[in-house]
Amino acid sequence: MVAAFSIVSGFVTGQESLQFFASYGVAKCIGAAVITMILYIWICSVVMQDGSKLKLQSANEIWVYYCGKYFGTALKYFTPIFLFAILVVMTSGAGATINQYYGLSSVYGRVLIVILMLATVMLGMNKITKLIGVLGILIIVFTLLIGIISLVINVGNLSTATAYLEENPVAKAAPTWWISGILYTTFMTLNLGPFLAGIGPDCEKRSDAKLGGLGGGIAFSACLIVMVLAILANIQTAGDMSVPTLVIAESISPVFGVIFSIVLIAGIFTTTVSLLWISCNFVAHDEKSKKFRITALIACIIIFIGSKLPFSTLVNIIYPYTGYLGIIICLCIAYTHYFKKEKIHPETKEPVE
Repeated sequence: MVAAFSIVSGFVTGQESLQFFASYGVAKCIGAAVITMILYIWICSVVMQDGSKLKLQSANEIWVYYCGKYFGTALKYFTPIFLFAILVVMTSGAGATINQYYGLSSVYGRVLIVILMLATVMLGMNKITKLIGVLGILIIVFTLLIGIISLVINVGNLSTATAYLEENPVAKAAPTWWISGILYTTFMTLNLGPFLAGIGPDCEKRSDAKLGGLGGGIAFSACLIVMVLAILANIQTAGDMSVPTLVIAESISPVFGVIFSIVLIAGIFTTTVSLLWISCNFVAHDEKSKKFRITALIACIIIFIGSKLPFSTLVNIIYPYTGYLGIIICLCIAYTHYFKKEKIHPETKEPVE
């Protein structure tokens, strides 16, 4: 479920994988992916453990716990704004998928994803969690299948991929590969944090939360590394496309192309639903209230309007810059979890053991 949540539109479409990893060449992209894997597993494990311990009424209060009264409160209010930005990016990704594969206007993909996530978020967090769990497994399996098959077929192309990128550079997320590896994880911290803190209380034991974070981190990292290498093996055809992974699926078989176009939409859907719920929960804690439903409706209208912007451009602007903020947040998480002697519950104001 943790892995499924993290498979945002840029990951499934390959646009994030291209800009944060593949753009640096084979050796450097593997180094960046290893950095991401270590940081990602750590964040998932730590935040789920703390979420299990705190049992927060509002998931966004996790920032007050980690970052203190002032910076944490600022993040608590900034997080919904950032989630809106991510939702806009992912909705734009749905439009790009429909446009690239089916040749239809991107409006159709954007309308589809907005209607689906609005209808689903009304069901509540428990239903969303179960849905993500089921769809997430299917998405991970099929994404890995596409990546592995493509690697087997085109593995010989990896030897020339780095040289090709030197002559035909693509957009990079950061000046260097190691910074990019860090930023990829830290930009996700803002949307991962509240979600992980929200599902942490569902774990009966803190050890279950730790294992859940570890397992989700490993599954996500495996998908990431396979897909990055697959993109590099197909860089000459996929490097300048908005949805590189769709090109990879089509190159294997037209049938795979059709199926993967559906998987892409499903991957975007699993995350947009969760992020929309977190955003609405910030405004209205009771998911069954009229206020919550009205908030969700207004949010979807704004998301649809903003998603008209180009997908790859949104990824290149929003994600890296948010990653620099995420570095500061990760330092706060580490300090609070390992070193802060007196830990205060952000809602009860009582010390936490």
